Amino acid sequence: MPSWNGLRGRCCLTTEADLAERPPGTVPAPEVPDSRAARPCFELAFRRDGSGRSFVGAQYVRYPVHVGRGLHTDGAAPDMCVVYLQSVSGGLFEHDQVDGRIEVAAGAAAHVATPASTVVHAMSGGSAGQTAALIAAPGALLEYMPAPVILFPGSHLRSRTTVSLAPDALVLVAETFLAHDHAGGGDGFARFESAVDVSDEAGTLLARERMRIDGDAWRAATVAVAAGMRVHGSLWVLRRGAGDVLHAALLDAAAAAEADGAYAGASRLPGDAGVVFRVLGPDAVSVERAQHRAWSAVRTVHAGRAPALRRR
Repeated sequence: MPSWNGLRGRCCLTTEADLAERPPGTVPAPEVPDSRAARPCFELAFRRDGSGRSFVGAQYVRYPVHVGRGLHTDGAAPDMCVVYLQSVSGGLFEHDQVDGRIEVAAGAAAHVATPASTVVHAMSGGSAGQTAALIAAPGALLEYMPAPVILFPGSHLRSRTTVSLAPDALVLVAETFLAHDHAGGGDGFARFESAVDVSDEAGTLLARERMRIDGDAWRAATVAVAAGMRVHGSLWVLRRGAGDVLHAALLDAAAAAEADGAYAGASRLPGDAGVVFRVLGPDAVSVERAQHRAWSAVRTVHAGRAPALRRR
C-alpha cells in the first residue's frame, strides 16, 4: 500500500435532553460531517473493451493519492492494464487512515502497484491504518502488489485487505514489511497488524488470517518470530479450485528462495481459496527475488508465460 494521510469526518448527535441541561447560549454549533470521509481515498474500476484490452473504466481519487494513467507495458500480457498508485504525503503518519477500493470486471486484467516503499513514521502511542477492498468478477485477474512498508521506531500500522473472489477469478496480494531505525539507535517499531479476509461473491467467508507482531518480539529474533531475518513477505494467491497446481508451483518457488538464503514456504488456504506464500529474508533484495519467483510461477500456471514487467 502507498503512503498517505487520511482525512476523517466526525458526526455529533445531540438529544433534546442534552439541550435542556445546558444553560442558554451554550449550545454548540452542530458539527458538519466531512462528506469525503465515507468514501475511500481512491477507487479504481477496471473494464475490458471489445478487443479484449483492459482499461480504467472509472476512478475516484483524493489527497494524498495520485493515480497514474493506465499502461500496457507487460510484454507477456499486453492486454493487461498496469496502474501505479503514488503518494504526495511522504509516508504514513500517526492517526492516518487510508482506504482504497479496486474492482475488476469479468474477463479484465489489472496490475496495481506502487513505485516505491511506504515509510511508516515514528509515533507517540497512536497508530495508522490502511485498508484495501478488492473485488474480482468471474474470470478477472487482479494483481495488487504494493512495495514494502518500512516501519520506523515507535510506529504502529494496522493493515487490512478484504477480497471478494468470484468463480474463475485470480487475485494476487503482496504484503512485505521491514523495520528500520533511521537514527541508528536500534529502536524498533511498536506493532504491525495485518488482517486478510477472503469471501466468495455472495459474501461467504472462505479464509481469514490475523497477524500481530510486536516490535520487541521482532527485534528479539527468536526462531518462532523472525529467526534473525530482517524482512517478512507474503504473497496471497487466491483462486478457487486450483489449490493443488498453485501449491506445487509455489513450493518450487519456496525451495529456490531457501537456496538463496531465505526461509520460505507455501500453505493451502481453507475454503479452497488458494495458497499463501511466505518468505523471511536477510534483506529486501532476497525477499523481492523470492516473491518475484512466486509471482512468475503463478503467472506461468495461469497464462503460460511469466510476467514481463520491469522489476522495481
